[in-house]
Amino acid sequence: GVRPRNAPARPGTLRARAGGMAALWAMGTPPGAAKLSVKTAKMGKLPETAGQMQQFPGISTKFSPNEAVVIYGDRIKNEYKYAGETPATRNWFKDHRKKKREEERLTEVYKNFREMSRSKSEAFLAAGSAAMR
Repeated sequence: GVRPRNAPARPGTLRARAGGMAALWAMGTPPGAAKLSVKTAKMGKLPETAGQMQQFPGISTKFSPNEAVVIYGDRIKNEYKYAGETPATRNWFKDHRKKKREEERLTEVYKNFREMSRSKSEAFLAAGSAAMR
């Protein structure tokens, strides 16, 4: 039949061997076993004022959590809103627009040149074929 869980394990079974291994590990790393390769560090105890830890950077703990969320959200929105209004950013966009206009002008020049050369070559071919007749 079925043995209850708290019954002693029969010798030679997996449960008996696992119990033996647990006893070995309880005494430390058994001989021949792989050493732990993960290094850990104990950073100490949490401060007694763990509830007073700052939730959001730059927001005082004097505010309630609800107020802190609103204040932090407003700060993030303002940073995002004014991020594109620095002199360096304005100069970059100004230069970018200038380069785009120059690029479009060059593209138009190349396009006109190709059309002119194509029409000249067509006229030259037409004149040459008329002369050969």
